[in-house]
Amino acid sequence: MKLGDFGTFVIFTAIYAAGTLGLPKIPFLAYQIKIGEVPTAFVAMFGIPAVFGLTLGQFIADLGVQASPIAMISPVVSLVGLYLVYLLRKSSALAGCVLYIIITSVWLAVLLPMLSGISTTEAAYSAFVDQTIAIMIGYAVYVIVRNTMFTRPASASS
Repeated sequence: MKLGDFGTFVIFTAIYAAGTLGLPKIPFLAYQIKIGEVPTAFVAMFGIPAVFGLTLGQFIADLGVQASPIAMISPVVSLVGLYLVYLLRKSSALAGCVLYIIITSVWLAVLLPMLSGISTTEAAYSAFVDQTIAIMIGYAVYVIVRNTMFTRPASASS
């Protein structure tokens, strides 16, 4: 990372940490959308600083929510998923986001029964749906931003 990437790193760290600790989860039907997960697709646009920023933000948020040793593995799992989004950014940011959803959902399906005592089936279903909703909202915003940034209106000729 270059010094110029530090601002991006800090912004993504703050978005995840504040989005998780400072803002409530958004209820959507029976599911909870974690605001910190929404900017995941933007890793395809902002690169490695966003990967490390979101990972550090998750670590900070996990310290504030559940500081159990097993929960501290979550940022590492997230780092792997975010890095895949970064690697696939040129061919398919959507494929990277889908891989992120799968990786983090599997981890949450293992983690949630240990921390909260819910069944593995319920944890897996909830994690997959929650992650899918949050990441796809972020992906939709990413697509809108990407398409508006790289398309310029035709200039009027005199």
